[in-house]
Amino acid sequence: MIINELSGVGIMKIIYALQISIIVLLAVSCASSNSVNSQKSVFNNYTSVFPNNEVSDELESIVKSIKMINNITFYKRYEFQNGLITAKNLNDKHLLDRATIVNNINQTSAGTGTIISNNGTKVALLTVAHIVSYPDTVIKYYTKNGMRTKYIASIALKVRQQIYADLPEGGRLRLIAKDDKSDIAIVGNSFVGISPLRAPVLKFKFGTASELKWGSFVYIFGFPMGNKMVTRGIVSSPNKGKNGGFLVDASINRGSSGGLVFAIRGEAPNFELVGMVSAVPADKEFVLAPYKPKNARDLIGGVEYSGKIGIKRLVQIKYGIGKIVPVEVIQDFFKKHKEEILKKGFDLNIL
Repeated sequence: MIINELSGVGIMKIIYALQISIIVLLAVSCASSNSVNSQKSVFNNYTSVFPNNEVSDELESIVKSIKMINNITFYKRYEFQNGLITAKNLNDKHLLDRATIVNNINQTSAGTGTIISNNGTKVALLTVAHIVSYPDTVIKYYTKNGMRTKYIASIALKVRQQIYADLPEGGRLRLIAKDDKSDIAIVGNSFVGISPLRAPVLKFKFGTASELKWGSFVYIFGFPMGNKMVTRGIVSSPNKGKNGGFLVDASINRGSSGGLVFAIRGEAPNFELVGMVSAVPADKEFVLAPYKPKNARDLIGGVEYSGKIGIKRLVQIKYGIGKIVPVEVIQDFFKKHKEEILKKGFDLNIL
């Protein structure tokens, strides 16, 4: 009897131990499952932390494909100093003959372009429209008390445009396709021969800007103030506006426009293109200043000035805020202008 009772107690202990083991195994199994799902979820998202892996090689590869783009647009300006010309006179074929002064002026701009095609003779770069797209006609009006009147002061007609980058044969480029509304353009040209080493095509994956979140980490490439640079930032206001753009807090300056923005999917160096720098916000201020002095270098600060005074517009850049065109809009641009680009002889593999 004693042996039987002990055996019963032993069996109960074994059963209890087995129940605990099953519970522990289930808990471990659930924890492992959650861990795998969590890792899978993290890998599928854009990271919001500083990369913990070496990415220098990938960054250098991207940097080799970016070029500074310079633009000079030349105009012939016709000035009307009598203050009698209005919009009603624009259809007069002899209007320009009534100009009292005729002179030449130019507008300059600079930004960033990225090589997206090079077949050995034709090279194409992706950039923003506002640095390479200038109107054929510019009309300025007289002002009174700081307000525009109906009288035309001058009419400027575009004579020619020069776009160039650090490429062979002077690096002259021409406008291939553009969309001013989305602020996207492709420039390029034909060359006698241009090696992949001189103009390496950027190798990249298209990302999905709509998947970016507050705090997503990004790299930005460009030529702020004419200097080739890579900087980093974090995303704010994801899916901002109708086109799904976003903001970044990176150190963006003049010349950064057209620079590409890359995010890291999961772990570095899994870079994906998520956008392109479009603009840096700025405030416009109007101040009283010497009106077109003949030699501005002779002006001395703190000394009384008795010459003619005019209204001057100052632009104050809001550093640390960059507006980005999302990659989805860039892809739509490629699709929309595909035939136009192909007809001009530029076979883009990304299309």
